[in-house]
Amino acid sequence: MQSLSVWSVRGDFLAVPHFSFGLNTSRTKDKHFTCTSRYHLVFVPSNLKVFKLSSQTSRSSVGVSSALTWAVEQEETGNGVSVESTSLIGELSDKSDSVEVDCGNTDEGADSETVNVVTEGNGIGQNENDLGEQTSIRVDVRALAGRLQFAETADDVEEVLREMEELPLPVYSSMIRGFGLDKRMESALALFEWLKMKKKTTGGRIGPNLFIYNSLLGAMKQCKQFGGVEKVMEDMAEEGVGSNMVTYNTLMAIYLEQGWPNRALTFLEEIEKKGMSPSPVSYSTALVAYRRMEDGNGGLKFFTELRDRYKKGEIGKYDDEDWENEFVKLEKFTIRICYQVMRRWLVKGDHSSTKVLQLLSEMDKAGLNPGRAEYERLVWACTLEGHHIVAKDLYKRIRERESEISLSVCNHAIWLMGKAKKWWAALEIYEDLLDKGPKPNNLSYELVVSHFNVLLTAASRRGIWRWGVRLLNKMEEKGLKPGSREWNAVLVACSKASETSAAVQIFSRMVEQGEKPTILSYGALLSALEKGKLYDEALRVWEHMIKVGVKPNLYAYTILASIYVGQGKFEMVESVTTEMVDSGVEPTVVTYNAIISGCAHNGMGTSAFEWFDRLKGKNISPNEITYEMLILALGRDSKPILAYEMYLRAHNEGLRLSSKAYDAVVYSAKAFGATIDVDTLGPRPLEKKKKLKPRKNLSEFCNLADLPRRSKPFDKVELYSQDTKESNSVGT
Repeated sequence: MQSLSVWSVRGDFLAVPHFSFGLNTSRTKDKHFTCTSRYHLVFVPSNLKVFKLSSQTSRSSVGVSSALTWAVEQEETGNGVSVESTSLIGELSDKSDSVEVDCGNTDEGADSETVNVVTEGNGIGQNENDLGEQTSIRVDVRALAGRLQFAETADDVEEVLREMEELPLPVYSSMIRGFGLDKRMESALALFEWLKMKKKTTGGRIGPNLFIYNSLLGAMKQCKQFGGVEKVMEDMAEEGVGSNMVTYNTLMAIYLEQGWPNRALTFLEEIEKKGMSPSPVSYSTALVAYRRMEDGNGGLKFFTELRDRYKKGEIGKYDDEDWENEFVKLEKFTIRICYQVMRRWLVKGDHSSTKVLQLLSEMDKAGLNPGRAEYERLVWACTLEGHHIVAKDLYKRIRERESEISLSVCNHAIWLMGKAKKWWAALEIYEDLLDKGPKPNNLSYELVVSHFNVLLTAASRRGIWRWGVRLLNKMEEKGLKPGSREWNAVLVACSKASETSAAVQIFSRMVEQGEKPTILSYGALLSALEKGKLYDEALRVWEHMIKVGVKPNLYAYTILASIYVGQGKFEMVESVTTEMVDSGVEPTVVTYNAIISGCAHNGMGTSAFEWFDRLKGKNISPNEITYEMLILALGRDSKPILAYEMYLRAHNEGLRLSSKAYDAVVYSAKAFGATIDVDTLGPRPLEKKKKLKPRKNLSEFCNLADLPRRSKPFDKVELYSQDTKESNSVGT
């Protein structure tokens, strides 16, 4: 149970505890009220300064800007506005009005529940010459508030307070605030209406004053009942009660709560027009308004202009605030506001990168630099491809300004760079982990390897084998062990580029590194050897593959058939197709296309036509490649009429052959003096777009893969440095 604090007089100011009352039913069967307190310094006329009270509540000061910063952090994480933070904006004011006290560190051992009020005479409205006999009033504030907590009208309050002596106004002010914190707005309004009624019956001796009105506005803000705010302000004007900074700060907070930040900012102008000096809370509230509007640039400009005015002596000239310390708090708060706005921009969409970078640049110019924590949280907010430029800039800032960086943030940056196809940038971050720390973990390793896989796959598809080799070398250089997937990607690239020697070398390195070749590895090597017409070497690789227990697939069988076609051993080709069927691997149009293509390249048109008939006998439908290869084979083998008939046949089947097949028919007829009706062939087909071929100029691939254009030239001598005999002894 929190103890109750009492009032004490300091000169002409009364230290009044601000009580919050609540019903507590935990741990005991009997219901009892809880109370939290907050102190306010209230001006007391000279005829009342005989009050002598003491406090048994331990107190610790809470800085205004610190409370606001904490509150905005809560807002960022999705929590509502806390009564201990920004919701207190309207309650905090200049020292002449209120002093904030943290009630979280109260002395649980204190048990005072009463307030002793010692007066001379009736204590109110008397001059020093009219002082009568001293009287002592003992007020149990907790019990009094408990009796009033269910009051709904002024009559209900009168029923409770009818028999009591008149109390100082701070008692009522404090109870109104307490009712507001406990969300008992009806009780607060009932007490306020009772005070208005008492003003008439006591001739103005007891009634609402400025602090009562401020307390009521604060209660409305806490209860989020804003409908009566304008009425309260009108009532103040009618009663001739002027506003002070507490009033304006509370109104600013109220408009923020209603989602009207622009209107809250207008109060700063109104304050200065009335010749008043805004307090640090006013400026902090204005910064919160910019946060609500997600206007980081506006908030930054507001602070820099404010700072310039302070340096010129235009602010804080006559105030007793410690403005030097307050500006330190406001500076930190501005940084926090800008950080939260940038984070919100990033969370909302992909087109925010430019705005974030511009605001970071403006903050640099203003000399406001977020710390490592803010930078790292912004990196985490970068999740879309377009955010990679922001993440890279933030990562660079942390590395340059801080001695440490979180490994999880580095891993997130590596992941984002890969998502944005900036793999080389991801590798640079990984290299920093190796060189500068922190030490990479398994996730770092897996992320970088996955990025290498993407690059190797791209190089493989385009037959850019040199880049594949470079990437493998880079992986090993950085302590990343390539797996079968990486080795196979480079082997396929070498095969597509018909780089037989490179394929043999890569296969040998793969085996030396302890990586077991797969059927894809053997297939790529067989293809490279077949393209290099190293048929005997290819057959030895096949025998070794079978020996080590790797089961051939359709692709491997197809290459083997092409090898025998290249050797002219058609009986072995037929044996391969038979073995395929026996092994449960049915030949497809791809297999027959490979055989017919081999015949075409070797000028064996008759054999090509025979295998075409076998394809038809297997009820396999030929495609454009089948007819084109067959027509080329027939045209080269002095069979222009048959080539012509095959072209018409393909056309009747709805296939669209290339200009290469059309030219083969026409040129063959001219070369061998055959008469054909060219008009029946139809118009010459358009040239097909050429596929990307392996080339020495890798600029196109570099742009695609975000790789540096200038790199160490590929060294063939290094690749082929091992002994030729060792290179050819594949798999041993």
